[in-house]
Amino acid sequence: MQITQHRDDELLELRLAGRIDATWGDHLSTTIEEAVRAGSHRVALNCGAVDYISSLGIGVIVTQYKLLQSVNGSLLVTNPSKFVREILTTVGLAGILLEGGKGGAPAGPAPALKETKGGACYEVYKQPISQPLSCALIGDPRKLSSSGFSKSDCRTVDFPSGTFGLGLGAFGTGFDDCKDRFGEFFALGGCSLSLPTGGADAVPDYVIQTGKLIPQMETLYAITGAGDFSSMVRFDAIAEGSGKIGLSELVTSLIELSSAPAIAFAALAEATCIIGTSLLKSPALSPMPQQVPAMRDWLSFTTERVSKKSLALVMGIAGREFPEEVGPFVRPLCPESSIQAHIHAAIFNYQPVQRGELPFAGIVSKIISSSNPNALLHLMADARPYEGVGETDLARGACWIGPIKTFNRG
Repeated sequence: MQITQHRDDELLELRLAGRIDATWGDHLSTTIEEAVRAGSHRVALNCGAVDYISSLGIGVIVTQYKLLQSVNGSLLVTNPSKFVREILTTVGLAGILLEGGKGGAPAGPAPALKETKGGACYEVYKQPISQPLSCALIGDPRKLSSSGFSKSDCRTVDFPSGTFGLGLGAFGTGFDDCKDRFGEFFALGGCSLSLPTGGADAVPDYVIQTGKLIPQMETLYAITGAGDFSSMVRFDAIAEGSGKIGLSELVTSLIELSSAPAIAFAALAEATCIIGTSLLKSPALSPMPQQVPAMRDWLSFTTERVSKKSLALVMGIAGREFPEEVGPFVRPLCPESSIQAHIHAAIFNYQPVQRGELPFAGIVSKIISSSNPNALLHLMADARPYEGVGETDLARGACWIGPIKTFNRG
């Protein structure tokens, strides 16, 4: 089978010639999946030169149709040969897959703003808010490298839906139970995720709000918050460029779009490269050393750029202006940036992010329930001369942002 690609605005046409059977089904499936990873969410299969399609081939098309429907995209069969039309009619799929059928995703609300900034296009959808975002500061991050943390630093924090948080913490019942496991955590959308310390092979754990079960975290220090995100922002890296933007560019654009000195944000993004670090040892045992090579026993760094795509669930605060007491909780987004930030991310196997407006309610639990996180990282740029591997790169995704009205001590 031969496949040639032709792009017309947002529509990708795949012109197929030959047989869609057991020999070529995987090839067609892979071609469509690669197109979706590259950002094509509207796909047309021109089957004018297809002389045979088996049940396996039909299964491939139906699977890809459902995948694109799930992300507000579409897949249609156009210009079908006589054989293809007869087969799709016989199996009851003609009204769904053939051109003019029900394959197109329904149009959603138009964005309030569309703008191109730097290497990406942005669409802004205003969201209803009943409570502006406010943040609380718990503990003292400076103890990570000065004295370490003791029992008096441990605080139990609940994270029901409508709240968020990030810092160092663990799942358990008090300091003594958790002292060997304190590591990076973040909470968002009624879910909490934590990476227990204890070795490079540790995997993230999570708790999802279910009935009367409320995610609860034992924290050493944390930035917590509550309220509603005021805007949902879609971003797409410009295809004519590199097809990706750095995390620092995205966060800078979100702050500019919010017109606020400081924001809290969440993002669900298709990532081309993730750069960050995580703790290997609990700081409840002793302070983390600041010099190399001793620091390498405490921190796990991403040491190389990996081009394999993944899905990143990101939570952070960022801004150009913060109250003085917030200073210990944030650091420069990258060396050349005036923006300070604190950002954590959970990393999942790749799946495309839905197009158009995406409601925040339920999205976090849906992602976690459908695919366990592979990693949890504190995102930061690696700008070391010669050895540095740069920063996290993102291709497209959905962000929820809101200005932070107040910071208080928790």
